[in-house]
Amino acid sequence: MNNPVRAASQRWIETPLLIGKDGALAGQRVLEVGCGRGVGLEILLSLGATHVTGVDLDPRMVALAQKRVARYGSRARAPVGDAEALDAPDGSFDVVVDYGILHHVPNWPQALRQIARVLKPGGVFYFEDVLKGFVSAWPIRALFDHPQDTQFTGREFRAELEAAGLRVSRWRSLGIRSGPPAEWGIAGQADKR
Repeated sequence: MNNPVRAASQRWIETPLLIGKDGALAGQRVLEVGCGRGVGLEILLSLGATHVTGVDLDPRMVALAQKRVARYGSRARAPVGDAEALDAPDGSFDVVVDYGILHHVPNWPQALRQIARVLKPGGVFYFEDVLKGFVSAWPIRALFDHPQDTQFTGREFRAELEAAGLRVSRWRSLGIRSGPPAEWGIAGQADKR
């Protein structure tokens, strides 16, 4: 979602919990998959990244991202790109970030393999995403446009991370604890072996 509330959440809540604060990405080359209008790219630069690349399928969002990061010159770029077929050499990024986009990717396991491919050995994949239990709930289906056929559970996501060659080093399952537990989101970190 590309709106001010989402941007504020990304900046003040999600990024500090997921990645850290000032300096957390010092000297790193970072890729953001599904960069939208480029809010995440600015945030990642503010954490000290040397260079950020953001890819998105939507040319309109990429145009907004390019405008947003133009002031950073050669430190930032935002081409149209597909998470299932990343146009980058093997091992070209220290860090890859998913701010809740992979549940929109038709072949998300292929996207995870691509993320692992472009990460350097020892590189880090920071992820947060919503899960099938949340996206499939009727109020969410009624209010938001989330594809239903690309959804995954936390168990499925973790298995595909490991199949792609990424070792989960931090995992947080988010959900509702009153009544039967309902897993609706995940956040964490996986390292390239």
